[in-house]
Amino acid sequence: MQNPDQGELKRRLELLAPFLRDLGSRILESYAKAGILTAIPDNAFPVSDARFTRKAEGYAYHPHGPVYFNITREGELELAGQDAGVPLTEALSAYVRLARHDELEDIGPDDGATEWFPPPRFLLDTATSRLQIAAVARMKRSNSRTRFIPLEQYLDEQARLFVEGFLAVR
Repeated sequence: MQNPDQGELKRRLELLAPFLRDLGSRILESYAKAGILTAIPDNAFPVSDARFTRKAEGYAYHPHGPVYFNITREGELELAGQDAGVPLTEALSAYVRLARHDELEDIGPDDGATEWFPPPRFLLDTATSRLQIAAVARMKRSNSRTRFIPLEQYLDEQARLFVEGFLAVR
């Protein structure tokens, strides 16, 4: 039997599917406009900050930081590390928490998170239906501060950094 919260989460994520497809299309369009799709033959590209290098056979990229999302040549956003063809809404469900944004603001980092780049954490705000991702701001001290930002803002910024990295070596 399915947990009632899981059923609600699945329903809310499915309602976001058109929004996520639109985000994917916008990211693919920005990569195409920059010339990335013609310069690099890959089937999918990270949506992340990256450093590019020229090679005899084209370009290579090396992401900086975690890569939580990829964009396919078809414009589909994928959660990185998932099997091909897994719908984004299904892949996200394991990492999304249903709650009000004001209940989670300024929480600390994941308890027990020891990975250099921990798995993504998402919040689906029950009041606004906005999907947000945890962004950790590293402080000079040993502790970190986590805040949730809109997923659209995060993806736009990461895609912009990927394009800028490519254009810098073009």
